[in-house]
Amino acid sequence: MSTMVLAAVLLGCGGVQRESQPGVDAAEKANLAGAWDARLSLTRSYPLGGDEPAARRICGTIGFVDNHYGRGSLLSGADGIGVYDLDLSRLGLNWSEDDSYPTAVATIPLRGRPSANVIDRDSVTIILNPGSSERIVLAGRLDKLGIDGEWLAQSLRGTATGSFSLRPHGRAAPAC
Repeated sequence: MSTMVLAAVLLGCGGVQRESQPGVDAAEKANLAGAWDARLSLTRSYPLGGDEPAARRICGTIGFVDNHYGRGSLLSGADGIGVYDLDLSRLGLNWSEDDSYPTAVATIPLRGRPSANVIDRDSVTIILNPGSSERIVLAGRLDKLGIDGEWLAQSLRGTATGSFSLRPHGRAAPAC
């Protein structure tokens, strides 16, 4: 079912344009709307994880639409909302077998306005499973090729870390 929903979101992404916000030039905000090919690599698994993860790298897709309605607690302040199709259990991350909807939220600071809460002025923060007890935070740098960075997952089993890359769907497919 999640694949059908992901397909519906991705089909609806074509041609989505960010609306201008008061006081914000549209060119100052990056736009994540659309489909992204994703690659996540595992650097350190959970210390209390039990079995060794089935894979050290996974590939999949994340799809975003612009957030025009972000008034709820999970969506407040998010620039993009979306879904993902990544088999996180292969990295040992879906330990609770949570059947919740595979949600992703993204925030992008305004370019040229430094903030103490970001890696640098072109940083992007993406949270997978924002309402879960095992959410995964991807923090990376946005450039003309895509987004590259590090991810961190925390749970009762400790902290797992790794790297990730996102490329616009259809360009160079991630190697897995």
